[in-house]
Parts: sequence; structure tokens; C-alpha cells
Amino acid sequence: MLNTLTEVVAEFKTEEIKSQLVVGGGPAGVCAALSAARLGMEVILVGNRPVLGGNSSSEVRVWTRGATGGGNLFSEETGVWGVLKSENLYKNFDANPVFWDEVLLDGLLAYDNLKLFLNTEIISAVKERRNVKKLYGVQLGTERRLVVVRFLILCHRLFLPFLY
Repeated sequence: MLNTLTEVVAEFKTEEIKSQLVVGGGPAGVCAALSAARLGMEVILVGNRPVLGGNSSSEVRVWTRGATGGGNLFSEETGVWGVLKSENLYKNFDANPVFWDEVLLDGLLAYDNLKLFLNTEIISAVKERRNVKKLYGVQLGTERRLVVVRFLILCHRLFLPFLY
């Protein structure tokens, strides 16, 4: 009899991933995945939502400068996220949240060495001491199963319990 979710998932045909994996499709995950892809690494970004951007996506609609767009213009986000925001200003001058989703998606799909798995839940983790060794995931809708065996970047608050 199978006792754990990990054992149940192991019974299905799985796809083993040995690339750099970024878990979380919010600002931190998008920036981590883009940075690794720009360095030439093979990258996989896994997000549990149908769109990228976390709270700044069209689902939640809280911009990275707050719900009202306030804040200090002299302490604006820069770097990878700043480039994406500048592109959004150019392409999306009406500040439509749905177009912001497209800017993020276009930014990631511009790299051939970056694969994207949206609507994918990480359902189990295997760790030795305090190190995560494997993650098991399922993509909703396709029921595609993933096993990630190394090179993890966890950019999602829900993964903190896996580390302790």
C-alpha cells in the first residue's frame, strides 16, 4: 500500500528535470529565471498560477509600487524588474494589467533556454538534513508530472515549511 503522496507520484510516469529550476512566478521568480537564462543556463520556471507576476498580475492587480501607484519615484525598482517595467510603460501606456501579464510572458519567452510551466503545483519535497534534494510537481490540466533533482531556487513563500 502506498502511504505518502511522494510514493503515489513515483508510480506515475514522470519527467526528470536537471536544469536550473525556479519555483515561483512572482517578481522574484521572474527576475531569477531571466537572470539565469541571460547567463546561458538551462532554466525552468514553475508557477502555480495561470499568469506571471504574483500580486502584480492581472489576477490581483497590485503594482510593485502599491495598489495606488504611490511611493517614492526616487526609490523605484531597477535591474531586471525595472527593465520589464520600462518595457511595460512603452507597450502598455494605459497601464492595463492584462498587458502587463503579456510583457512578463514575452520577456521570458524571448529565451530559448527557458521553459515555463504555469499552473504547476509542487506537491512534495524530499530533503536530507536541511537540504532539498527532490521536488515533485504536477501541472494542472495536462496532469504532467515533474521530478526536480537539483539546482533549486525557491521564490515562493509557501516553500518555507519545506526548509525546516
